[in-house]
Amino acid sequence: MSTVILKGRRSGIDPRAEAWLAGTPLAGDADAAMRLSRAIDPARYGFPLRQPLDLVCHGNPESEWLLELLQSGQVPTVEALASAHAHLPGMNSGEALRERRAESKYLQSIVRADADVLGEMLACEIADHWVSNGAGPTWQELWTSGPSIDWWLYTLGELPDHRLARNPTFAILDKLGWIASNSSTRSLCTGRRFHTRFHGDHVSPAAPHSVGFLVARFIGVHRRRHDGQSPEWDEIAATQADAKGIPLFFNALDGHAQQRWLLTQGWIRLEDNQLRRGERAKSETHRRSNLKKAAAALHAA
Repeated sequence: MSTVILKGRRSGIDPRAEAWLAGTPLAGDADAAMRLSRAIDPARYGFPLRQPLDLVCHGNPESEWLLELLQSGQVPTVEALASAHAHLPGMNSGEALRERRAESKYLQSIVRADADVLGEMLACEIADHWVSNGAGPTWQELWTSGPSIDWWLYTLGELPDHRLARNPTFAILDKLGWIASNSSTRSLCTGRRFHTRFHGDHVSPAAPHSVGFLVARFIGVHRRRHDGQSPEWDEIAATQADAKGIPLFFNALDGHAQQRWLLTQGWIRLEDNQLRRGERAKSETHRRSNLKKAAAALHAA
């Protein structure tokens, strides 16, 4: 039986796991990356007879079930995914599975067609929940909230099966920047689009992923150049822009208001009340470095 000696949280993580998770709400989550690594290369972790997970073969809705397993603390083995399929109502045949996949894709197309309307409605619901409770709603609370039900009733005539529509819906809104979350309970919060909707073309339309990386990189560079002193939001807002020169934030207040989603998604962290780079930013830096090395090696060959 093979063994793995872990010298740190990121030691032993398969690069394929990091790359796949980079586009999900679990990006930068070392524990999730380790569980996914065990599914991708089970022999390395002492399970030589277990079938390796092929990430290429897993798109929606399979990717959503994979994420659910990771978020619940499980290793998403091929067997675990097969069990997830089997326990869905009507999953007794290949034809039924194909029908569920087709229905899931149809529901996703409905969400994408009106994503900004739905995203703003649900983001407002999340903002109100934070004001009232000091924490975000659960996924189920948001799914069954008044704005969610109203939108689905108006658009589809009914609230669809949450096992088919809930996760894909929230994944679409997360990618667009309306909402943000991590694996912690009640971490759900408003995303970048909720804040930038007021500022039009005065702020960058860059994706949250890009904004998070740019902010974290600036914080890291600033600390290296200023003896470990972190920048304040007024300096970040005044100096940081996208590749086209458009400011990332309208002003310091806007930057500070967006601090929660940046913290939630792991781009930044607070230590002694100072802004620091988060785990997701470090993971993304590591991933980009590996890509550059691979490209250089390929060019040299």
